[in-house]
Amino acid sequence: MDYPLTKALAVATLGYSAWVITHPDALRDQLDDPGAWSRPVARLAYTYAGRDVPISVLTLLGGRQGARTGALLRLAGDLTDAATLGATASSSSSRKKAVATALGYGVVNAVALVVDERRHSRA
Repeated sequence: MDYPLTKALAVATLGYSAWVITHPDALRDQLDDPGAWSRPVARLAYTYAGRDVPISVLTLLGGRQGARTGALLRLAGDLTDAATLGATASSSSSRKKAVATALGYGVVNAVALVVDERRHSRA
């Protein structure tokens, strides 16, 4: 299988997206945002899932180039997540948590892509 690490992370992203869609308050709870933010944060979670599901499907089903393109789109999404959540979080601790999580997942995805690319270039 081409790009196994990248594809494994796409599966994890699909799983998280499904969980967030079925538990719309999960993101708000994870960010420690106030209960009054429930509807806007649920909309944000649905928006993220609406972005992440097709990117993950592309990564999984698009062959080698689809996996690479999906990983790059995933990284762009992680950077925009960090910027958006960092700028709009309800507190300093929420901001730090959101930025660290988004950037951390971005780093994991970047490392997976680099490892997969190196494996592919040696094959």
